[in-house]
Amino acid sequence: MADTIPAEIAKGVRIIYSDSAQLQMVLTSPLMYQIGGDDPYIEFPKGLLVETYDANKNLVSELSAEYGKRFVKTRLMEIEKNVVVINHNSGKKLLTEHLFWNERTKKIYNSVFVTILEKDKTIHGDSLRADQNFEHVEIFNIRGTIKIKDEDLN
Repeated sequence: MADTIPAEIAKGVRIIYSDSAQLQMVLTSPLMYQIGGDDPYIEFPKGLLVETYDANKNLVSELSAEYGKRFVKTRLMEIEKNVVVINHNSGKKLLTEHLFWNERTKKIYNSVFVTILEKDKTIHGDSLRADQNFEHVEIFNIRGTIKIKDEDLN
């Protein structure tokens, strides 16, 4: 039987991830539960914000949602409810209700409806795969609206 009672509860959480003294990302959440047992996980029942940074400590992307669950052994995070991913370099914005983030492969993916907003286009799809910074995106069963200027047609 899996544990469901938190071994630890933390409020006002801010976790800084670094590699070789280089800032990689910052996770903040108003509430975090750490659950033990055979398949330990960390739950963010009141939402979370994950910010990723480049080597110059510039903010590259943000991921926010109303709920998150990180499976410790597999380093897989499941994110739900009003999921938003923003790439600050490209201006791309992802809206969806469910997303997985694999920390080992540094990929995000899902198999539910997605909307991607860019400056002159709105794209919808039934699922996606992308890198964690939301720079390289693959959308499946794509459809959308793209604004075309008259000079683009010539």
